[in-house]
Amino acid sequence: MTRFERLKQILDEAVEGHDIGAHGAFWRPLNLEQFKQKKVYGRRLVVPGDVISSNLVLALRGIAPFGSDIGTTDATYPRMPVGFQPLPEDKIVFIEEWILSGCPDDQWVP
Repeated sequence: MTRFERLKQILDEAVEGHDIGAHGAFWRPLNLEQFKQKKVYGRRLVVPGDVISSNLVLALRGIAPFGSDIGTTDATYPRMPVGFQPLPEDKIVFIEEWILSGCPDDQWVP
C-alpha cells in the first residue's frame, strides 16, 4: 500500500465508509495527480510541501476558514468530517508528513 492509498483509507475511515455531505467522498475515484490538483468549493485541497496552505489539514484541524462549529475565529465552514468524530492526531500527522514530503506515491510502512 502506498502512502497515498493509506491517506484515502484514512479519509474513508473518518467517514465510516459513507457518502457524505455536499461534496461527497470526492477522494475515492481520484488518482494521485488528480488529488494534488483537486479543489473543493474553489479551495486547493493540498499544496505539496506546504501544510499551512493545504485545506485538507485546515479542515481536519478546524483551522480557519474551518471550525465554525467549534468556535474557530473567522471560520465559515465546520470542521471536517462533519457529523463524525474528529480525526485522531496521529492520522492528521500522517497526512501532514505526506504533504510536507511533497505528496509522494511511495510505499507506506506501518
